[in-house]
Amino acid sequence: MTASAFIVFWKYWYKAPTCFDNFKNGDETGIDCGGSCSLVCSAEALAPVIRSDPRIFEVYPGVYSLLTFVENHNIDSTALNVPYKFKVYDVNGKLLAERSSLVTLTRNKTSAIFEGPVVASSSRPAKVTFELSKNIIWTKDKSPAPELTVTHSPLLDADKSPLIEAKVTNKSTKDLQNIEIVAVILDGRDNAIAASRSFVERLKSSASEDVFFTWPRPFNLSEKICEKSSDIILLLDRSGSMASLGKNPPEPLTMVKAAAVEFVSQLRGGDKVGVISFATEPSNPPDSPIAEDFTSVKSAINKIDIGKVGTQYTNISNALLAALDLLASREKNNASKVIILLTDGVATSEKTSNSVKAEAEALTEANKAKEAGINIFTIGLGKDIHVDFLKTIASSSANYYFAPKAEDLKKIYQDISSSICKETPARIELLSKVLHE
Repeated sequence: MTASAFIVFWKYWYKAPTCFDNFKNGDETGIDCGGSCSLVCSAEALAPVIRSDPRIFEVYPGVYSLLTFVENHNIDSTALNVPYKFKVYDVNGKLLAERSSLVTLTRNKTSAIFEGPVVASSSRPAKVTFELSKNIIWTKDKSPAPELTVTHSPLLDADKSPLIEAKVTNKSTKDLQNIEIVAVILDGRDNAIAASRSFVERLKSSASEDVFFTWPRPFNLSEKICEKSSDIILLLDRSGSMASLGKNPPEPLTMVKAAAVEFVSQLRGGDKVGVISFATEPSNPPDSPIAEDFTSVKSAINKIDIGKVGTQYTNISNALLAALDLLASREKNNASKVIILLTDGVATSEKTSNSVKAEAEALTEANKAKEAGINIFTIGLGKDIHVDFLKTIASSSANYYFAPKAEDLKKIYQDISSSICKETPARIELLSKVLHE
């Protein structure tokens, strides 16, 4: 080819490799992707990760919201307008609702994908699925990330109409547009139990704007989650007066044991409980050591009986000492330490018939327990009790409970269980995304 012919060819026919010519050329690692092209080849990009199963929340009867999380672990690649689809089914597999839209998967960020309200009034939803398109176009993204901060209040008015007050601040040098914020409420096990979404249309540089998330009714927290587990000692009176209402079976002892068994059934994973019954002397060894095998603990409670030999006194001092020793024998841990004392009479002992002296001895042991950080609850059963003494033994007057009849014990144990468990507050997670700068 002559020089003049080459010049004509170069000028009129030759085209330099581009990222949009449907050929793999230049420094591309795929067809129109990789190398200096703005598009990232799909083989070179990490696939997005759906963080958890999609969730469905009932906002009010027949109306729901949907939520899932998608993680983009690519540190320099963003995918714009990726199609997705939620499907909602009833228990028989019938499709109740479907919702489709597009999501931008911002580089190195988790996106909360929220849809609502979704109406499914014909039948109650039982299952929701989420599908994310596999045909994702990844684009190189090395632009500075928008500097956006979101602060929020705790969950307000949680028992009526839950509310979160939040503030969005743009710390970027540019104005930001169409900011999406999704608020997610998580329970103590980090399960999402509610979600809501808000938008800020435009936010100038260095400006802030208040946003609010509201729900029409309280959340169902399902199982209570406690901040700390507990090591609990049940001190159960088995003195002779615990058969004053009946000998076979002994009452009120039989109903007391039933209420104690019910209490153990209410305990949560991580809690441990031991049982010491007492009369003239506490059971030695304990009826049950401190254990998390609640079946064996309940079996031990059911085996408690009134002594057959001699007078059975109500030696509360020795009972508290035995509980303190049992708790002290535990390896150090972060669990709360609790003693729950139940008695139907005044303090007495084999050494003295003077109840005042017996009470003073019991108070000495109770104070030792309190100084060791042990929380003491007392329950007075029936009419023959010394209320002021049991209030003094307890860690506070609010820790004393009066049960006129054994039938009242079940509710009292429920109240004590709620007092022991300081419930883990709901955690709030706010995920923000800038759709346009």
